[in-house]
Amino acid sequence: MNNENWDDIRYALAVSKYGSLNAAAAALGVTHATVLRRVAAFEERNSCVIFQKSPSGYSALPEARAVLSAMESVEDAVLSVERALVGANRSPVGHVRIASTDSLCQLVLPQILKEISQLYPGLELTLLSGNSHHDLSRLTADIAVRPSIKLEEGLVGERAGTLSFGVFDDGGTNQKWLRLDGALSRSLPAKWLADHVSADEMTNGADSFLVLQQMAASGVGRAFLPLFIGNADPRLQLSSEMDPRIDVPLWVATLDEIAHTPRFAIVQRALIDRIANKTLCR
Repeated sequence: MNNENWDDIRYALAVSKYGSLNAAAAALGVTHATVLRRVAAFEERNSCVIFQKSPSGYSALPEARAVLSAMESVEDAVLSVERALVGANRSPVGHVRIASTDSLCQLVLPQILKEISQLYPGLELTLLSGNSHHDLSRLTADIAVRPSIKLEEGLVGERAGTLSFGVFDDGGTNQKWLRLDGALSRSLPAKWLADHVSADEMTNGADSFLVLQQMAASGVGRAFLPLFIGNADPRLQLSSEMDPRIDVPLWVATLDEIAHTPRFAIVQRALIDRIANKTLCR
């Protein structure tokens, strides 16, 4: 299979997964027009139609489901080869992509990466910031620094510390709770809110603790924040009355298949050791 055919399959699978050209384009980091062109090229090359367009988006035609299933098998095989090749690279130099939350990427990891770069100048480090989890099995990142109760299947790593949360506000009269939206809606603080706070006690929300910090400091309401964010902001005060004692393990993990690749092992170990020295818990 040539690279062009494989790329077209990637684009078609993304449309099938996300249900729209725009969502597929965002996931692949390309334009809407590129996705449309590559899917059309695949359909023309193979004299077939895969999707039907409706007001709600793109969906696979019933007769194309077997084709998409075969595409998924091809994708799994290609990614398996790519993971094996990455894992076989024994060089202690090269590119390492580290995925983490936006707050850790902005406030904790830059200094740590600076120290790692000074120790290992042959490494090229990239921070991938976002609160949605990267799928490491698809090689969208090499290492994840991730708050989670436990590691997903296929990942290996160590607990580098604990991320503690508290309730913060600006000391004003607005005691409405700020919602945790988007990827944060799956967090332990969001679960606590769902179990203990009624809808009429909630107000605006955000999908980022850094944005919630600014909203709380502006008097919009009170918010769950990691302690390392809230305690560092002089505009905010930690509630002494409301302390749900939420603590989440913080993991540094990678794929089992590439864990012993020297550059990943070096960076993973350095991250674990340095994060352990940071004050992220109560």
